[in-house]
Amino acid sequence: MRYDPYDAVKIVLATLCLHNWLRSQVVGRAMYTPPSFIDTEDELPGCVRPGEWREDNAHGMVNIIHQGGNRHANNALQLRDRWCEYFNTVGAVPWQDGMVR
Repeated sequence: MRYDPYDAVKIVLATLCLHNWLRSQVVGRAMYTPPSFIDTEDELPGCVRPGEWREDNAHGMVNIIHQGGNRHANNALQLRDRWCEYFNTVGAVPWQDGMVR
């Protein structure tokens, strides 16, 4: 995002509030995130049941590479790759691999 940090924080918080509001509405919940679409966790044994968004034909987020004229795509890809490297090396936590399978 090309905003100063204060504005970026406000945008992210507004987005999270909208997400949470949509998830809390009984009518909107089924359209916004059907129960089978998102991952669910059985907290006691720590098992995650994968949602449909993980399937190849799921219509979730679009890959940023296919965004057409997005001039920031290269920067976003570089940042993603840096975070990937970090969270798979020094930033790794012991339980992470069991949670993303």
